[in-house]
Amino acid sequence: MKLFARLFASRRPLAFAALAVLAAIGVSACGSSKKEEKPAAETKASATSSTTEAAKSSEAAPTGHGTINVGNISSIANLGGTFNAFRAGVEAFFEYNNAKGGINGYKIHFTTIDDEGNPTKAAQAARTLVSEKVVAIVGEASLADAATQKYFESQGIPVIGGWATSSAWEAPSKNMFVSLQGPQKPLCASWSNETAKAMKVTKMAFIAQDFPDAIYDAECREAGAKAYGIQVVGKIITTSLTQTDYRPAIQQAMATGANGIYFSTGADGQIAGMEAGVQLGFKGLYIATQPAGLLKPLAPIASKLEGHVITSAFSLLPSEVSSAGVPELATAEEGIKKYQPQYASEITAVSGWAAGVLFAEALKHVGAEPSKITEYMQKLENFDFAGLQGPMSYTEGSHPNECTLPLVLEKDEWVRAPSAEPAPKFNCHSLVTLEGKEIKKISEIVK
Repeated sequence: MKLFARLFASRRPLAFAALAVLAAIGVSACGSSKKEEKPAAETKASATSSTTEAAKSSEAAPTGHGTINVGNISSIANLGGTFNAFRAGVEAFFEYNNAKGGINGYKIHFTTIDDEGNPTKAAQAARTLVSEKVVAIVGEASLADAATQKYFESQGIPVIGGWATSSAWEAPSKNMFVSLQGPQKPLCASWSNETAKAMKVTKMAFIAQDFPDAIYDAECREAGAKAYGIQVVGKIITTSLTQTDYRPAIQQAMATGANGIYFSTGADGQIAGMEAGVQLGFKGLYIATQPAGLLKPLAPIASKLEGHVITSAFSLLPSEVSSAGVPELATAEEGIKKYQPQYASEITAVSGWAAGVLFAEALKHVGAEPSKITEYMQKLENFDFAGLQGPMSYTEGSHPNECTLPLVLEKDEWVRAPSAEPAPKFNCHSLVTLEGKEIKKISEIVK
Protein backbone atom coordinates (compact mmCIF):
# COMPACT_ATOMS: atom_id res chain seq x y z
CA MET A 1 0.00 0.00 0.00
CA LYS A 2 0.98 3.63 -0.17
CA LEU A 3 2.10 3.63 3.32
CA PHE A 4 4.55 1.08 4.48
CA ALA A 5 3.40 1.64 8.03
CA ARG A 6 -0.27 1.00 7.45
CA LEU A 7 0.45 -2.53 6.42
CA PHE A 8 1.05 -3.61 9.97
CA ALA A 9 -1.16 -1.17 11.84
CA SER A 10 -4.28 -2.26 13.68
CA ARG A 11 -7.33 -3.07 11.59
CA ARG A 12 -9.48 -0.67 13.56
CA PRO A 13 -11.51 1.59 11.24
CA LEU A 14 -9.93 4.68 12.84
CA ALA A 15 -6.54 3.66 11.54
CA PHE A 16 -7.77 3.62 7.98
CA ALA A 17 -10.07 6.63 8.19
CA ALA A 18 -6.96 8.75 7.85
CA LEU A 19 -6.45 7.40 4.35
CA ALA A 20 -9.46 9.25 2.99
CA VAL A 21 -10.17 12.12 5.39
CA LEU A 22 -8.19 15.36 5.50
CA ALA A 23 -8.82 17.79 8.33
CA ALA A 24 -8.76 21.47 7.51
CA ILE A 25 -6.14 23.13 9.69
CA GLY A 26 -7.98 26.41 9.79
CA VAL A 27 -11.21 24.84 11.09
CA SER A 28 -11.80 24.43 14.79
CA ALA A 29 -11.07 20.87 15.90
CA CYS A 30 -12.87 18.81 18.48
CA GLY A 31 -11.43 16.32 20.92
CA SER A 32 -8.14 16.33 22.75
CA SER A 33 -4.69 15.06 21.92
CA LYS A 34 -2.37 13.41 24.37
CA LYS A 35 0.66 15.64 24.83
CA GLU A 36 3.96 14.63 26.34
CA GLU A 37 6.76 17.10 27.01
CA LYS A 38 10.37 16.07 27.25
CA PRO A 39 12.39 18.84 28.93
CA ALA A 40 16.07 19.01 28.16
CA ALA A 41 19.20 19.67 30.09
CA GLU A 42 22.09 21.69 28.69
CA THR A 43 24.65 19.90 26.45
CA LYS A 44 26.71 19.85 23.28
CA ALA A 45 26.59 17.92 20.05
CA SER A 46 26.79 14.19 19.63
CA ALA A 47 28.21 12.60 16.50
CA THR A 48 25.86 12.41 13.59
CA SER A 49 26.48 12.62 9.90
CA SER A 50 28.67 11.75 6.99
CA THR A 51 29.85 14.12 4.28
CA THR A 52 27.00 15.44 2.14
CA GLU A 53 26.69 17.87 -0.73
CA ALA A 54 24.89 20.33 1.52
CA ALA A 55 27.59 20.03 4.16
CA LYS A 56 30.31 20.73 1.60
CA SER A 57 28.70 24.04 0.69
CA SER A 58 27.77 25.04 4.24
CA GLU A 59 30.14 25.70 7.09
CA ALA A 60 29.09 24.66 10.56
CA ALA A 61 26.80 27.08 12.32
CA PRO A 62 28.14 28.94 15.36
CA THR A 63 27.52 27.13 18.62
CA GLY A 64 24.06 27.99 19.87
CA HIS A 65 22.76 28.52 23.36
CA GLY A 66 19.53 28.25 25.29
CA THR A 67 16.53 26.02 24.62
CA ILE A 68 14.71 25.37 21.36
CA ASN A 69 11.36 23.69 20.97
CA VAL A 70 10.99 20.61 18.76
CA GLY A 71 7.66 18.89 18.11
CA ASN A 72 6.40 15.48 17.13
CA ILE A 73 3.02 14.06 16.10
CA SER A 74 2.58 10.29 16.19
CA SER A 75 -0.32 7.84 16.02
CA ILE A 76 -0.02 5.72 19.15
CA ALA A 77 -3.22 4.97 21.08
CA ASN A 78 -5.28 1.99 19.90
CA LEU A 79 -3.14 1.45 16.81
CA GLY A 80 -1.43 -1.80 17.67
CA GLY A 81 1.92 -0.31 18.63
CA THR A 82 2.91 0.40 15.03
CA PHE A 83 4.89 3.56 15.73
CA ASN A 84 5.74 3.14 19.43
CA ALA A 85 9.33 2.02 19.00
CA PHE A 86 10.02 4.60 16.30
CA ARG A 87 8.84 7.46 18.49
CA ALA A 88 10.75 5.98 21.43
CA GLY A 89 13.94 6.11 19.37
CA VAL A 90 13.37 9.80 18.60
CA GLU A 91 12.75 10.57 22.28
CA ALA A 92 15.80 8.62 23.38
CA PHE A 93 17.98 10.54 20.90
CA PHE A 94 17.03 13.89 22.40
CA GLU A 95 17.18 12.70 26.01
CA TYR A 96 20.62 11.20 25.46
CA ASN A 97 22.02 14.29 23.75
CA ASN A 98 20.51 16.61 26.32
CA ALA A 99 22.28 14.66 29.05
CA LYS A 100 25.54 14.99 27.12
CA GLY A 101 25.28 18.76 26.75
CA GLY A 102 22.84 19.34 23.90
CA ILE A 103 23.13 19.56 20.13
CA ASN A 104 25.52 22.29 19.01
CA GLY A 105 24.94 24.05 22.31
CA TYR A 106 21.14 23.93 22.18
CA LYS A 107 18.93 22.31 24.77
CA ILE A 108 15.98 20.52 23.15
CA HIS A 109 12.50 20.86 24.62
CA PHE A 110 10.71 17.96 22.92
CA THR A 111 6.91 17.83 22.82
CA THR A 112 5.19 14.79 21.34
CA ILE A 113 1.43 14.60 20.77
CA ASP A 114 -0.56 11.45 20.05
CA ASP A 115 -3.17 12.09 17.35
CA GLU A 116 -4.52 8.51 17.53
CA GLY A 117 -4.55 8.41 13.73
CA ASN A 118 -7.32 11.01 13.71
CA PRO A 119 -6.99 13.88 11.16
CA THR A 120 -8.90 16.30 13.38
CA LYS A 121 -6.60 15.62 16.31
CA ALA A 122 -3.58 15.84 14.04
CA ALA A 123 -4.69 19.28 12.87
CA GLN A 124 -5.22 20.38 16.46
CA ALA A 125 -1.78 19.05 17.41
CA ALA A 126 -0.18 20.99 14.55
CA ARG A 127 -1.70 24.26 15.73
CA THR A 128 -0.60 23.56 19.30
CA LEU A 129 3.00 22.90 18.29
CA VAL A 130 3.19 25.98 16.06
CA SER A 131 1.85 28.09 18.93
CA GLU A 132 4.74 26.76 21.02
CA LYS A 133 7.15 28.07 18.38
CA VAL A 134 8.74 24.76 17.44
CA VAL A 135 11.66 25.06 15.03
CA ALA A 136 10.86 21.70 13.44
CA ILE A 137 8.72 18.59 13.64
CA VAL A 138 11.04 15.60 14.04
CA GLY A 139 10.19 11.93 13.62
CA GLU A 140 6.53 12.40 12.71
CA ALA A 141 4.84 9.01 12.38
CA SER A 142 1.14 9.70 11.92
CA LEU A 143 -1.56 8.01 9.92
CA ALA A 144 -3.02 11.49 9.52
CA ASP A 145 0.11 13.27 8.27
CA ALA A 146 -1.72 14.51 5.16
CA ALA A 147 -3.92 16.62 7.46
CA THR A 148 -0.98 18.74 8.65
CA GLN A 149 1.41 19.12 5.71
CA LYS A 150 -0.05 22.27 4.13
CA TYR A 151 -0.39 24.00 7.49
CA PHE A 152 3.18 23.29 8.51
CA GLU A 153 4.40 24.46 5.12
CA SER A 154 2.36 27.67 5.36
CA GLN A 155 3.93 28.31 8.77
CA GLY A 156 7.44 27.64 7.49
CA ILE A 157 7.99 24.62 9.73
CA PRO A 158 10.18 21.78 8.37
CA VAL A 159 9.09 18.20 9.05
CA ILE A 160 12.24 16.11 9.34
CA GLY A 161 13.00 12.41 9.60
CA GLY A 162 9.42 11.22 9.44
CA TRP A 163 7.81 7.88 8.72
CA ALA A 164 5.60 8.77 5.75
CA THR A 165 2.05 7.50 5.63
CA SER A 166 0.84 9.44 2.58
CA SER A 167 2.07 11.13 -0.57
CA ALA A 168 1.88 14.48 1.27
CA TRP A 169 5.62 14.17 1.78
CA GLU A 170 6.39 14.24 -1.91
CA ALA A 171 6.58 17.09 -4.44
CA PRO A 172 5.12 19.69 -4.60
CA SER A 173 5.65 19.70 -0.81
CA LYS A 174 8.83 21.61 0.01
CA ASN A 175 9.05 21.20 3.78
CA MET A 176 8.81 17.41 4.27
CA PHE A 177 11.96 15.32 4.57
CA VAL A 178 11.25 11.65 5.11
CA SER A 179 13.50 8.96 6.58
CA LEU A 180 11.14 5.98 6.12
CA GLN A 181 8.77 5.68 3.17
CA GLY A 182 7.09 2.82 1.39
CA PRO A 183 5.52 2.71 -2.09
CA GLN A 184 3.85 5.98 -3.06
CA LYS A 185 2.16 6.33 -6.45
CA PRO A 186 3.77 6.37 -8.95
CA LEU A 187 6.97 5.24 -7.19
CA CYS A 188 7.56 1.57 -6.39
CA ALA A 189 10.51 -0.33 -4.93
CA SER A 190 11.88 -3.83 -5.46
CA TRP A 191 13.05 -4.43 -1.87
CA SER A 192 12.47 -8.06 -0.74
CA ASN A 193 12.06 -9.32 -4.30
CA GLU A 194 15.84 -9.43 -4.66
CA THR A 195 16.04 -11.76 -1.67
CA ALA A 196 13.14 -13.85 -2.96
CA LYS A 197 14.89 -14.27 -6.30
CA ALA A 198 18.13 -15.27 -4.56
CA MET A 199 16.21 -17.83 -2.50
CA LYS A 200 14.84 -19.50 -5.66
CA VAL A 201 11.35 -18.01 -5.78
CA THR A 202 10.21 -18.26 -9.38
CA LYS A 203 6.45 -17.71 -9.02
CA MET A 204 4.93 -15.17 -6.65
CA ALA A 205 1.36 -14.80 -5.42
CA PHE A 206 0.18 -11.62 -3.68
CA ILE A 207 -2.30 -11.26 -0.83
CA ALA A 208 -3.68 -7.81 0.07
CA GLN A 209 -6.31 -6.48 2.39
CA ASP A 210 -9.25 -5.15 0.43
CA PHE A 211 -8.84 -1.39 0.46
CA PRO A 212 -7.23 0.88 -2.15
CA ASP A 213 -3.86 1.57 -0.55
CA ALA A 214 -3.22 -2.09 0.24
CA ILE A 215 -4.10 -3.04 -3.32
CA TYR A 216 -1.76 -0.38 -4.65
CA ASP A 217 1.00 -1.64 -2.36
CA ALA A 218 0.55 -5.14 -3.77
CA GLU A 219 0.63 -3.78 -7.31
CA CYS A 220 3.89 -1.99 -6.52
CA ARG A 221 5.42 -5.14 -5.11
CA GLU A 222 4.28 -7.02 -8.20
CA ALA A 223 6.22 -4.45 -10.23
CA GLY A 224 9.28 -5.15 -8.11
CA ALA A 225 8.91 -8.88 -8.72
CA LYS A 226 8.71 -8.34 -12.47
CA ALA A 227 11.84 -6.18 -12.31
CA TYR A 228 13.68 -9.23 -10.94
CA GLY A 229 12.21 -11.67 -13.43
CA ILE A 230 9.88 -13.37 -10.94
CA GLN A 231 6.64 -14.56 -12.51
CA VAL A 232 3.51 -13.03 -10.97
CA VAL A 233 0.87 -15.77 -10.85
CA GLY A 234 -2.86 -15.17 -10.57
CA LYS A 235 -4.60 -11.97 -9.59
CA ILE A 236 -4.06 -10.22 -6.27
CA ILE A 237 -5.89 -12.24 -3.61
CA THR A 238 -7.91 -9.95 -1.36
CA THR A 239 -8.92 -10.42 2.26
CA SER A 240 -11.26 -8.30 4.34
CA LEU A 241 -9.97 -6.01 7.06
CA THR A 242 -11.64 -8.16 9.70
CA GLN A 243 -10.69 -11.54 8.26
CA THR A 244 -8.96 -13.87 10.72
CA ASP A 245 -9.02 -17.15 8.79
CA TYR A 246 -6.49 -16.87 5.97
CA ARG A 247 -6.74 -20.49 4.85
CA PRO A 248 -8.91 -19.67 1.81
CA ALA A 249 -6.41 -17.02 0.69
CA ILE A 250 -3.42 -19.32 1.18
CA GLN A 251 -5.24 -22.12 -0.66
CA GLN A 252 -5.80 -19.76 -3.60
CA ALA A 253 -2.13 -18.82 -3.58
CA MET A 254 -1.02 -22.44 -3.46
CA ALA A 255 -3.38 -23.32 -6.32
CA THR A 256 -1.46 -20.94 -8.59
CA GLY A 257 1.71 -22.97 -8.15
CA ALA A 258 3.43 -20.09 -6.37
CA ASN A 259 6.50 -20.86 -4.29
CA GLY A 260 6.44 -17.38 -2.78
CA ILE A 261 3.61 -15.45 -1.09
CA TYR A 262 3.92 -11.68 -0.63
CA PHE A 263 1.67 -9.97 1.96
CA SER A 264 0.27 -6.45 1.68
CA THR A 265 -1.64 -6.66 4.94
CA GLY A 266 -1.36 -5.60 8.54
CA ALA A 267 0.82 -7.56 10.93
CA ASP A 268 -2.22 -9.55 12.02
CA GLY A 269 -2.92 -10.55 8.42
CA GLN A 270 0.67 -11.64 7.88
CA ILE A 271 0.62 -13.68 11.08
CA ALA A 272 -2.72 -15.29 10.20
CA GLY A 273 -1.45 -16.03 6.71
CA MET A 274 1.69 -17.77 7.94
CA GLU A 275 -0.26 -19.75 10.52
CA ALA A 276 -2.63 -20.86 7.76
CA GLY A 277 0.30 -21.75 5.51
CA VAL A 278 1.83 -23.97 8.18
CA GLN A 279 -1.52 -25.71 8.66
CA LEU A 280 -1.91 -26.26 4.92
CA GLY A 281 1.65 -27.40 4.37
CA PHE A 282 2.93 -24.54 2.20
CA LYS A 283 6.66 -25.15 1.69
CA GLY A 284 7.61 -21.95 -0.09
CA LEU A 285 8.73 -18.51 1.07
CA TYR A 286 6.64 -15.91 2.89
CA ILE A 287 7.50 -12.27 2.25
CA ALA A 288 6.48 -9.99 5.13
CA THR A 289 5.97 -6.29 4.55
CA GLN A 290 8.44 -5.40 7.31
CA PRO A 291 9.77 -6.96 10.53
CA ALA A 292 8.11 -5.04 13.38
CA GLY A 293 5.59 -6.86 15.54
CA LEU A 294 5.99 -10.36 14.06
CA LEU A 295 8.51 -12.28 16.16
CA LYS A 296 6.54 -12.76 19.38
CA PRO A 297 3.22 -13.79 17.75
CA LEU A 298 5.04 -16.21 15.42
CA ALA A 299 7.08 -17.78 18.22
CA PRO A 300 4.80 -20.87 18.59
CA ILE A 301 5.42 -21.84 14.95
CA ALA A 302 8.86 -20.29 14.50
CA SER A 303 10.60 -23.66 14.16
CA LYS A 304 8.41 -24.45 11.15
CA LEU A 305 9.03 -21.06 9.59
CA GLU A 306 12.79 -20.90 10.02
CA GLY A 307 14.40 -19.87 6.78
CA HIS A 308 11.00 -19.44 5.13
CA VAL A 309 10.15 -15.83 6.06
CA ILE A 310 11.94 -12.83 4.60
CA THR A 311 11.44 -9.09 4.87
CA SER A 312 13.30 -5.80 4.58
CA ALA A 313 14.21 -3.18 7.16
CA PHE A 314 15.26 0.44 6.84
CA SER A 315 18.02 0.50 9.45
CA LEU A 316 20.75 -1.63 10.97
CA LEU A 317 19.69 -4.32 13.41
CA PRO A 318 20.19 -3.54 17.13
CA SER A 319 22.06 -6.86 17.34
CA GLU A 320 24.70 -5.63 14.88
CA VAL A 321 26.51 -3.32 17.29
CA SER A 322 29.61 -5.53 17.29
CA SER A 323 29.59 -6.70 13.68
CA ALA A 324 28.64 -3.42 11.98
CA GLY A 325 31.38 -1.30 13.50
CA VAL A 326 29.19 1.83 13.32
CA PRO A 327 29.84 4.16 16.26
CA GLU A 328 26.39 5.75 16.07
CA LEU A 329 24.74 2.33 16.42
CA ALA A 330 26.65 1.76 19.65
CA THR A 331 25.57 5.23 20.81
CA ALA A 332 21.96 4.48 19.87
CA GLU A 333 22.10 1.21 21.78
CA GLU A 334 23.39 3.00 24.86
CA GLY A 335 20.81 5.78 24.63
CA ILE A 336 17.80 3.59 23.91
CA LYS A 337 18.71 1.13 26.65
CA LYS A 338 18.99 3.98 29.14
CA TYR A 339 15.98 6.09 28.19
CA GLN A 340 13.59 3.69 26.40
CA PRO A 341 14.73 0.24 27.58
CA GLN A 342 11.55 -1.59 26.57
CA TYR A 343 12.40 -0.84 22.91
CA ALA A 344 16.11 -1.68 23.01
CA SER A 345 15.71 -4.71 20.73
CA GLU A 346 13.35 -3.02 18.25
CA ILE A 347 14.78 -2.20 14.84
CA THR A 348 12.34 0.69 14.38
CA ALA A 349 13.76 2.33 17.52
CA VAL A 350 17.07 2.54 15.64
CA SER A 351 15.17 4.19 12.78
CA GLY A 352 13.67 6.69 15.23
CA TRP A 353 17.15 7.51 16.53
CA ALA A 354 18.25 8.02 12.91
CA ALA A 355 15.48 10.61 12.48
CA GLY A 356 17.06 12.58 15.31
CA VAL A 357 20.44 12.28 13.62
CA LEU A 358 18.97 13.87 10.47
CA PHE A 359 17.66 16.86 12.40
CA ALA A 360 20.95 17.25 14.26
CA GLU A 361 22.76 17.38 10.93
CA ALA A 362 20.83 20.49 9.91
CA LEU A 363 21.01 22.07 13.36
CA LYS A 364 24.78 21.81 13.46
CA HIS A 365 25.23 23.31 10.01
CA VAL A 366 22.71 26.16 9.92
CA GLY A 367 21.40 26.66 13.45
CA ALA A 368 17.84 26.77 14.72
CA GLU A 369 16.13 29.07 12.18
CA PRO A 370 13.31 27.04 10.54
CA SER A 371 13.73 28.63 7.11
CA LYS A 372 17.47 27.93 7.09
CA ILE A 373 16.85 24.34 8.18
CA THR A 374 14.41 23.88 5.29
CA GLU A 375 16.83 25.37 2.77
CA TYR A 376 19.65 23.18 4.03
CA MET A 377 17.52 20.04 3.83
CA GLN A 378 16.46 20.81 0.25
CA LYS A 379 20.14 20.62 -0.79
CA LEU A 380 21.05 17.54 1.23
CA GLU A 381 22.28 14.58 -0.83
CA ASN A 382 23.45 11.07 0.01
CA PHE A 383 22.93 11.48 3.73
CA ASP A 384 23.64 8.19 5.49
CA PHE A 385 22.22 8.86 8.97
CA ALA A 386 25.68 8.28 10.48
CA GLY A 387 25.61 4.80 9.01
CA LEU A 388 22.29 3.75 10.60
CA GLN A 389 20.35 3.72 7.31
CA GLY A 390 21.04 3.68 3.62
CA PRO A 391 21.66 7.06 1.97
CA MET A 392 18.84 9.44 1.13
CA SER A 393 18.81 12.57 -1.04
CA TYR A 394 16.25 15.37 -0.76
CA THR A 395 16.99 17.55 -3.79
CA GLU A 396 13.95 16.06 -5.56
CA GLY A 397 11.81 15.88 -2.43
CA SER A 398 10.91 12.82 -0.38
CA HIS A 399 10.51 9.41 -1.97
CA PRO A 400 10.58 5.71 -1.01
CA ASN A 401 13.85 4.40 0.38
CA GLU A 402 16.11 2.93 -2.25
CA CYS A 403 18.37 1.19 0.26
CA THR A 404 17.12 -1.43 2.73
CA LEU A 405 18.42 -4.36 4.74
CA PRO A 406 17.23 -7.83 3.57
CA LEU A 407 16.33 -10.08 6.50
CA VAL A 408 15.41 -13.72 7.04
CA LEU A 409 13.85 -15.40 10.08
CA GLU A 410 16.28 -17.75 11.81
CA LYS A 411 16.19 -19.11 15.37
CA ASP A 412 13.35 -16.81 16.41
CA GLU A 413 15.12 -13.65 15.26
CA TRP A 414 15.79 -11.55 12.21
CA VAL A 415 19.24 -11.86 10.66
CA ARG A 416 20.77 -10.65 7.42
CA ALA A 417 19.53 -12.69 4.48
CA PRO A 418 22.04 -14.51 2.25
CA SER A 419 21.52 -11.84 -0.42
CA ALA A 420 22.30 -9.00 2.01
CA GLU A 421 25.50 -7.02 1.78
CA PRO A 422 27.81 -7.59 4.75
CA ALA A 423 27.32 -5.31 7.77
CA PRO A 424 27.17 -2.36 7.87
CA LYS A 425 26.14 -2.06 4.20
CA PHE A 426 22.64 -1.91 2.75
CA ASN A 427 21.26 -3.26 -0.51
CA CYS A 428 20.40 -0.37 -2.83
CA HIS A 429 18.27 -0.44 -5.98
CA SER A 430 16.61 2.05 -8.28
CA LEU A 431 12.92 2.70 -7.78
CA VAL A 432 10.57 1.32 -10.44
CA THR A 433 7.25 2.30 -11.97
CA LEU A 434 4.11 0.19 -11.76
CA GLU A 435 5.18 -1.31 -15.08
CA GLY A 436 8.45 -2.47 -13.54
CA LYS A 437 10.58 0.08 -15.40
CA GLU A 438 13.59 1.59 -13.67
CA ILE A 439 13.19 5.20 -12.56
CA LYS A 440 16.34 7.17 -13.34
CA LYS A 441 15.13 10.62 -12.31
CA ILE A 442 12.27 11.03 -9.85
CA SER A 443 11.40 14.56 -10.98
CA GLU A 444 10.48 13.20 -14.42
CA ILE A 445 7.97 10.81 -12.86
CA VAL A 446 6.49 12.82 -9.99
CA LYS A 447 4.47 15.81 -11.16
